[in-house]
Amino acid sequence: MSEISTDLGRRMWWVDAFIGEGARGSPAVVVLLESALTGPKCQQIASELSVAETAFLRRHQDGWELRCFTPTVEVDLFGHATLAALHVLGTNLGVSVNEFVFTTRSGPIAGRREGAQLVIELPRHAITPADDVGIERALGPVEQAWATEAGDLVALLGSYDALCALDPDAVEMFLVPASLVVAMAIGGIDSDISIRVFAPRLGVREDPVTGRAMCALAPIWHERTGEDRLLVRQVSTRGGVLAASLFDDRVEVFGRARTFLSGELWA
Repeated sequence: MSEISTDLGRRMWWVDAFIGEGARGSPAVVVLLESALTGPKCQQIASELSVAETAFLRRHQDGWELRCFTPTVEVDLFGHATLAALHVLGTNLGVSVNEFVFTTRSGPIAGRREGAQLVIELPRHAITPADDVGIERALGPVEQAWATEAGDLVALLGSYDALCALDPDAVEMFLVPASLVVAMAIGGIDSDISIRVFAPRLGVREDPVTGRAMCALAPIWHERTGEDRLLVRQVSTRGGVLAASLFDDRVEVFGRARTFLSGELWA
């Protein structure tokens, strides 16, 4: 790692994560730090950049520390920003190793490159049937709902068309007691399920693509079908393509990424 210089300013890359056919992916900005920044300073930068997630990447002992901020809060577990950081290390910084472990507030997150595919290992979330928590006031009729140990909520809608037609009221969505509200439908374009994700309590009205959602979606899919592999399309305006493999203690999430632009951050 000695070949990587962090001496001049703070280099940054805008990366589109979980791209695919007809899908532009979710933008994340990865900022390379030479020294730690305070949380308020990171938050100020993330608010200024105003993408769904800004990741701050710093050398940490023999690995890398990764912190992630939405425009309003720091988050413990994040998917597309981790994929973006993995892409930057291999593609933009030219780190020769294929496997990484990121130190995060939610614990270590491993990542690796498999050709053009990037793989991140996220924790498997326990799911339980959700009680009436106002989800139908926000989304309309749902067939089933699950709560996760991470404080997220997943709701199954009756059809793909109903999912695409969602236009939830912002106030009703904010009142749902969940960090992420994942609306899902079985099937869709070249996928097992299709989703949309709303996170107003994290400062994101609708997330373009959400790697963290796979922590619950993979166990739900296994519970319904017995299958351990899952292909998901997120039908946001930008669109995203994600795949997952389920294990006893983790979910491996697969995706592709590309660098949109790079520069120096002098804030």
